[in-house]
Amino acid sequence: MRDDGLEELSKQIGRIADFPKEMAKELRYANRKIASSGSKKLKAILRQKRLNRDFVFVDKGRRLVVEPGTLARSIGVKNSKGSKINVFVGPRFGGAKRNDGFFSAIVESGQVGGRGRSLGSKNANIIRPFLSRYAPVMARMQIIAYRRIFDQFKL
Repeated sequence: MRDDGLEELSKQIGRIADFPKEMAKELRYANRKIASSGSKKLKAILRQKRLNRDFVFVDKGRRLVVEPGTLARSIGVKNSKGSKINVFVGPRFGGAKRNDGFFSAIVESGQVGGRGRSLGSKNANIIRPFLSRYAPVMARMQIIAYRRIFDQFKL
């Protein structure tokens, strides 16, 4: 009997139908793992610069009080809408008041007290520069993970 690889080829052909779904799961898992490492590093930086008092600002006549450490707690990894594999790192909005990062743009721009009354928050301009510095590291980690996944699912 000849061994011309027909059996292996038929196995590979049988796996084609499951290929996109299984691979998408693996790719998203790899992306979430990489993004969570960036999220942890960003949280550590924000915790070092945490305020020791409540952050109070007035928005449209409402007085909003944010507990110390809320910005760091709001940083996380979310699945990107409309994509099966993409995720993003940054402040999450909504959910529990203790973790709601709705105010992150105000802090990131450096405004303290609302409506541009004062500038120079010690947490200003941290998230975007960190993500731009850490993006090449995450990209290298992603390439390594994708190579491993593509080798695993080669047809």
